[in-house]
Amino acid sequence: MSLNAKLVLALLWVASLVLAGVIASAQTQTRRDPGPIISGCDIGFRPDGWQGKARTGTWVVRINGEWVEAVNSLKTVPATQ
Repeated sequence: MSLNAKLVLALLWVASLVLAGVIASAQTQTRRDPGPIISGCDIGFRPDGWQGKARTGTWVVRINGEWVEAVNSLKTVPATQ
């Protein structure tokens, strides 16, 4: 193997390492910490992400100064009386 072939092989190897590093770092940058709570006095919303143009997240309530996730309780109502 000539010196030029070895040099080209070494440069291709270094370029592949750089490309793998760029791809790996781009994968880790897509994760975000949950945003701060948007709140009133005792009820708030903790944003998690986006679904199209809509903001997704969790409803929270403040109990004894601590934010706790709110759980939805559905009540069934008859369609006719």
